[in-house]
Amino acid sequence: MTDILLVLSKDPYTTETPDLVLDIGLNAREKGNSVSLYLIEDGVTAARKSEFGNKLTAAQQKGIKIYADDKAVLSRSLTGKLIGGVEVKEIGTLLDFIMQKDRAVWF
Repeated sequence: MTDILLVLSKDPYTTETPDLVLDIGLNAREKGNSVSLYLIEDGVTAARKSEFGNKLTAAQQKGIKIYADDKAVLSRSLTGKLIGGVEVKEIGTLLDFIMQKDRAVWF
């Protein structure tokens, strides 16, 4: 089993990249890998209570862990507006994850 970190920095409303990242994560999870998704910059908007947020909730139910950068959440006024289960972390956590995980891919 591989421990995979996917880092998303793109907004799901301006590009299809978040859908691609989610598909990659779900496929990897179905193959038995551990998958974490770290949302940073405009990527944090993916975790808003919305249609795409519902996709992330479904991904969580399949075992994908979702984290969001605290500064990105704060600067976009998203405090209290994210789907349940998203852990808001400081940027140092992302650096730790990059060092700890088997694979890290930034989109």
